Amino acid sequence: MQSLDKIISLLETRNLFLTGGAGVGKSYLTKELIRYYHTAYQGVIVLGSTGISAVNVGGQTIHSFFVFGIADNLEALSKQDRYNKNRLKELCKLLKSTDLIIIDEISMVSADLMEMILYRLRQCKYTGRLMVVGDFYQLPPVQKRGNGRGQSSVFDQGLYAFESSAWEAFDFVTVELTKIKRTSNEYFMQILEKVRRGEADSDVIDFLESLRHNAFEKEEDATVLFGTNAQADRLNLQKVAAVKRQEIDLPAILKVKNPAVDERRIENWQKNLPIIPDLKLKEGIPVIFTTNKWGSYHNGERAVVEHIDKESIVVEKRGRLVKVDRFAFELKVPALSPDGMLEDEVIATLEQFPLRPAYAITIHKSQGMSIENLVCNVDTIFADSQFYVALSRAIDPATLKIAYSRGDFAAYIRRAISVSDLVKRFYEETETIRLE
Repeated sequence: MQSLDKIISLLETRNLFLTGGAGVGKSYLTKELIRYYHTAYQGVIVLGSTGISAVNVGGQTIHSFFVFGIADNLEALSKQDRYNKNRLKELCKLLKSTDLIIIDEISMVSADLMEMILYRLRQCKYTGRLMVVGDFYQLPPVQKRGNGRGQSSVFDQGLYAFESSAWEAFDFVTVELTKIKRTSNEYFMQILEKVRRGEADSDVIDFLESLRHNAFEKEEDATVLFGTNAQADRLNLQKVAAVKRQEIDLPAILKVKNPAVDERRIENWQKNLPIIPDLKLKEGIPVIFTTNKWGSYHNGERAVVEHIDKESIVVEKRGRLVKVDRFAFELKVPALSPDGMLEDEVIATLEQFPLRPAYAITIHKSQGMSIENLVCNVDTIFADSQFYVALSRAIDPATLKIAYSRGDFAAYIRRAISVSDLVKRFYEETETIRLE
């Protein structure tokens, strides 16, 4: 793969920032890079800025790995470190055997957190490379109430990672993936890129307005994206209840391999998995896959339940029957082998069917999905980038509809897709290598 070879080559001498919009293959390329490092017997640590992003990349959170605890700035961290000397020694041992650290969803990392990461790497005399992955046009840093900067909302933007002196110190080479893999419709790609960059020109508004009146053959079977859990849960419950079949309980199976692990860590990990722990299904209802299995199904693909037993579920997908087994999710932490090599230690596994009722899902839970027949209900979008994330789940605009009922749609669009001038300026002024 040409893009992978280029990334590997750049990482030989530079730290790297991998960016690009939704559906361009950032996650896929990152996973291929991790596979390459494992094959080459090079130590790689994979981190996420949030619990969900950590699960998506098969790693752990920044705070957990770097022993940041509840500290949110360098001053608080230096005070807290006095009580964590043993854990810090273990961290530094791990980092000595690490060739590459990957951090996913870097856009959600604040400037303060970026400074803490640099401090910790210098403290441990880290000599490997750092690759950060994400899109600053999406998912800005979240500031908690009472952070001392005047913000009052949990969705207020703080200082971006690229504004920190640490960002400058890391001296990233920037690589942007430009080809959207999720759709082959060129005009839709152009519209999505404009929405990503906050450009609400007449072409964008006219195109999005046309989607409000879109009617397609399987609209009644479409998955509806909502902004809130309450809306999605309500529609799923109503639709599932209307199917007159027996409801079957399918609880997840948790196996803890290391009993010394903090229970809260296991609970937080479970919470962020793309599954329903106490899954309830009926034969005859549509379901949506929540993860990928090469050659069998992809995240966001739709099917209909044909038969259920405790060990497997048979679904009808595109005219053929497919047996779906429980998917085993693993909670892994980096550890040193007896010969000093970095390896993953599995401390818990959770087995569950990677399915959920397909009538409705939240925009938040749809991240990473490619959905064929889609209705985006945007009445209750409440966070930056949600509109873009929702639209970019679609495979084909011919089977995409926007539902909006709250007044002036053009005015709403201009509000919903606005982006930070800081982000625009950052991308405009950053020298970038562009790859398809």
